Amino acid sequence: MWNRLATVWQHDDSRQASRWDADRAPGLRLVLLWLGMIAPLFVVAVRMVQLQVTLRDDFATGFEQTYEAREEIPARDGRILAADGSVLAGETERHELQVHFRLVQEPADASWIRREALKQLSRLERRDKPRVVAEETRVQQQREELWSRLRLLTELSVEQVAAARQAVQQRVAQTKQAVIKQREQREAAYGNGDSLTSLGSGAGWQRAWDRVRSELTQPPSRPVHSGPIAEEEGFHTIASPVTADTKSEIEAHPDRYPGVRVITLRRRAYPQGELAAHVIGTRTPLSPQEASARREQQLSGNARLDEQFEGQHSEQRDDRAGDRVGRSGLELQYDSHLHGQRGERRLVKNRRGEVIHSEVLREPQHGRDLVLTLDADVQRRAEQLLDEALANVTLAGTTDNESHQDTAREATCPKGGCLVAIDVHTGAILAAAAAPRFDLNLLVASDANGWRDVLADPRKPLFSRATQMALAPGSVFKIITAVAALESGKLNADAPIYCQGYLDRPDQHRCLTYRHFQTGHGEMRLADALCRSCNVYFFTAARRMGPQTLADWADRFGIGQATGVDLPSESHGRLPSPHETEAGQRRRWHPGDTLGLAIGQSELLVTPIQMARAMAAVANDGQLVTPHFASASGPATLNEGPSFRPVFAHPEARPIEGLHSSTLDRVREGLVMVVHDSHGTGFKTVKLKDVTIAGKTGTAETNGADHAWFAGYVPAERPRVAFVVVLEHGGSGGKAAGPVARQFVSSLLELGLVTPSASLARE
Repeated sequence: MWNRLATVWQHDDSRQASRWDADRAPGLRLVLLWLGMIAPLFVVAVRMVQLQVTLRDDFATGFEQTYEAREEIPARDGRILAADGSVLAGETERHELQVHFRLVQEPADASWIRREALKQLSRLERRDKPRVVAEETRVQQQREELWSRLRLLTELSVEQVAAARQAVQQRVAQTKQAVIKQREQREAAYGNGDSLTSLGSGAGWQRAWDRVRSELTQPPSRPVHSGPIAEEEGFHTIASPVTADTKSEIEAHPDRYPGVRVITLRRRAYPQGELAAHVIGTRTPLSPQEASARREQQLSGNARLDEQFEGQHSEQRDDRAGDRVGRSGLELQYDSHLHGQRGERRLVKNRRGEVIHSEVLREPQHGRDLVLTLDADVQRRAEQLLDEALANVTLAGTTDNESHQDTAREATCPKGGCLVAIDVHTGAILAAAAAPRFDLNLLVASDANGWRDVLADPRKPLFSRATQMALAPGSVFKIITAVAALESGKLNADAPIYCQGYLDRPDQHRCLTYRHFQTGHGEMRLADALCRSCNVYFFTAARRMGPQTLADWADRFGIGQATGVDLPSESHGRLPSPHETEAGQRRRWHPGDTLGLAIGQSELLVTPIQMARAMAAVANDGQLVTPHFASASGPATLNEGPSFRPVFAHPEARPIEGLHSSTLDRVREGLVMVVHDSHGTGFKTVKLKDVTIAGKTGTAETNGADHAWFAGYVPAERPRVAFVVVLEHGGSGGKAAGPVARQFVSSLLELGLVTPSASLARE
């Protein structure tokens, strides 16, 4: 036992001795201390090497990171041009100078000034407070110098610039207040939630647990006004419009104008104002609701397509709010032809917003120009004549041998007028004038007073009279009655019919001469009856052939049908027939209906464009043409050059079934006499000494003042232009519409569209 204790004691003594030996060796202690210090540093060094070599790319990615953005490339809409190349509808560009809000703000935002200053300094320089303050002062000076350069460039006064800046700042402040109010309302609603109210109930440990859970799961409360709004980090218009030179200067020297940009806004413009307003129509931006509805329509596969244009865009249109679309007239009819499709560009930007790569994903598809058959000079002259006619006061019920009822002689002023002229062989429309009209620019510019005046005008200046005004034609319809009677074999053009002034009874179905002079026209042949507009002659013809024959021939001439003119919302008019039904039952047809139809009354309604086409058919040997405005198409891209192609395929003229040239010869004979025979209803008011005019006057009776008509063509020997003049409630056809027709033909002569008649020149 004692031996074991001695052994243990000796072992402990040896351990104690070794320990004291280390204490007596200071070098060893230094080595151990050095190792203790160098080991952590070695770990740090290894980590630094790892960061610099292995993980370097991961940390550098944040500074070198790029992001993509998509940018629209605007496309222009096609223009609408008259036949002579004058622009009827086009685009104007307006440049707006915009400045970043932080540059507009006065006084400048201190945090923004500091951020801008720190951007110019290195990390080491940012620790130098005097250097930072000096840089902030320099940023302030740059702001002032920038505004001085902008005032000089835009030629605005100090007061004008200050007012513009103040207006922007007030608008942004109001917007921010509204945003803060919304945030406060959301915070209040959130603060009253169940998660917070539950903290005040239950046992102590439960309340403690709810508090812990709330702190861990609910976001910390922040001031509701923290953070800028979008308007504080965006650009705002300071000057509009600015010149193209201003735009070029800013774009060429972006370093001199930091935080400044010039944007270009396009707007539809109508340089000719009122000229052909109803024909051209309007193009205005889509509202957000309309754009949404169009997208839904496209998704359902019901988008409207213009099938007349051969080269229309193959891709589906992407209409957005603000895009311009056709609303009426040719702007609507050829919307897919005129509409430009925006392009798209992909931009690659760095973390500072600088563009480092750009790629065009889709080229913009510009709208194609539309060239019309419309002659601007003829259209302008026609509108002037209508304006003058609407300003004249005439007497209703004047003697023109056309009315068949007694009317009082009273002063009347036309409520509206229309003049349509077409090429008798092609259907190309040379003029489609209407009065009153409106300035197309009212719909694209903010002119509240002008727009209010247009809406308040009882004459309806927005109404497209050429294609939508359906009126009783009066005696101009006797042309079709004459054709129907000859072709039916019930009437011989040379066989006389005696006119005693009335048909059966002296108190009804009379000629105007009987009402005024108690006498009739006497022996009447077809040409004479057309010349003097003898009602009794055509009453007799209608009785012989019956109402259905008359209605059938009117239908062959296109009465009661759409002409197919390339304008939207064309009226069909109304062609009454004994075989038509009402509410599933055949309508009652009275003998008086037949007589009224024969002289263009009863329930018959025609449009000016229908009557012009019918007159063209008489002039061109029975070919029913399709009236049209579109003539040719312009280029869709700017590098195609100014070439124009006739890409519009209009229906060819079709012959009127059963119509013989001999019939038309006899009718045309009477139409020439209307103007050039001394007994003709148009002799005193329509005849010209230089050209032979063929035509027919018409006075359509209404409950108020009569509608005045004249339908004709020139030259009678070689017809080229058919035309119709209508004055709504204008009075007598010969007295009111006749002078307008004569002056219009005179204008055609002056413009060289019609040549003088050789026979009249020899006389």
